[in-house]
Amino acid sequence: MLPQRAFTIRYGGRVNVLKTEIGIFLPLSREEIERVTPQVHPCVAVWDTGANGTVITKQVADELGLKPIGITEVYHAQGKGLTNEYLVNVALLNGVVIPGVRVTEGVLAGCDVLIGMDIIAMGDFAVTNANSQGGTTLSFCIPSIAEIDFVPRSRENEIRRTGNREARRALKKKRH
Repeated sequence: MLPQRAFTIRYGGRVNVLKTEIGIFLPLSREEIERVTPQVHPCVAVWDTGANGTVITKQVADELGLKPIGITEVYHAQGKGLTNEYLVNVALLNGVVIPGVRVTEGVLAGCDVLIGMDIIAMGDFAVTNANSQGGTTLSFCIPSIAEIDFVPRSRENEIRRTGNREARRALKKKRH
């Protein structure tokens, strides 16, 4: 089981693309990582909940000297195709390392890596736009620690806003 790790990124304004700096390195075991300092290739990653899997560019694969472990069929914006598949370790922020990630090779614009649901689903992933500067906040924790449910808070705010006495009483009873 992975140790509990988390990180938070606060962007300077509201963003439409969630980018972070990450590292990609050869698929070493946890024991090997502790014995040797791996050569981590710095990359810019985009987090994409619409992607099933993580994707790297050919340039990243070439710079790391990765050898394909196979060829797989992928679906993308232009349709489908066959592409190389690699095994890598992914170093996120704040010491979050995910070993043995199967990634595919793809053409990406504006980034080196696309983080897909294969990694996102390993933990808790939240994006909010409520910080005091009006910016976007991305927070990720692995493994998962809690369910996030905005509905109860939204209902409480609606009751306060509308002054619905009956709903307020029901809410007070629920809390006690």
